[in-house]
Amino acid sequence: MKKLLTLSAAALLFAGAAFGQKAAAFEGQIDFWSFNGVDTSYYTYYVKGNHIKMVNTDPKSNNEEGIYLIDLTTKKTTALSPIRHVYFDQPSPAAVKPAGTPKVTKTANTKTIQGYKCTEYIVEDAEEGVKIHYWMAAGHFNFLMDLLNILNRKDKFSEYLLAIPGASGMFPMLAEQTDMSGASKGSMQATKVSSGTVVDGTFSIPAGYKEFKK
Repeated sequence: MKKLLTLSAAALLFAGAAFGQKAAAFEGQIDFWSFNGVDTSYYTYYVKGNHIKMVNTDPKSNNEEGIYLIDLTTKKTTALSPIRHVYFDQPSPAAVKPAGTPKVTKTANTKTIQGYKCTEYIVEDAEEGVKIHYWMAAGHFNFLMDLLNILNRKDKFSEYLLAIPGASGMFPMLAEQTDMSGASKGSMQATKVSSGTVVDGTFSIPAGYKEFKK
């Protein structure tokens, strides 16, 4: 009996450790691109706790075109221009809501992307003529929904992602947008997901940058 109790306790400890590992917030780097039907944009997220650094990179020169430092606690966004070496506070724009009523379907389809098991969610808005297939990785991407609610981006991928119930902790490793007839309108995909320690200085304004006052 004593041996059985010991084994049971060990099993509980292991289960608790596994649960804690699964629930731990993501820290690391996520690279992805987004195509809106005309242009392709390349981004990198650096994530640590409530701090996000978002970098927009020129794929031809590999130079940083724009940088945003976002504090999820204070909901403050600081924009940096690597070209001009200036920074300024950027207010959150007004929230963008779908014109119609999005219909969300969680399918049984799964695929592995960047090492994560992803489940397909389909969001349809007949009034806007938008249909997006999201391949969502569940787990510990707790930052994303708060980030999107601060940025209030006007692209359809962000707008309709916020319409998925229970999406907290998920990240779309792949998304494909079509019209209601199935014609392609855009896509986005994660190209690198690296968990690891991000140094605190990542989220600081670099030396030599000056505040730009409008």
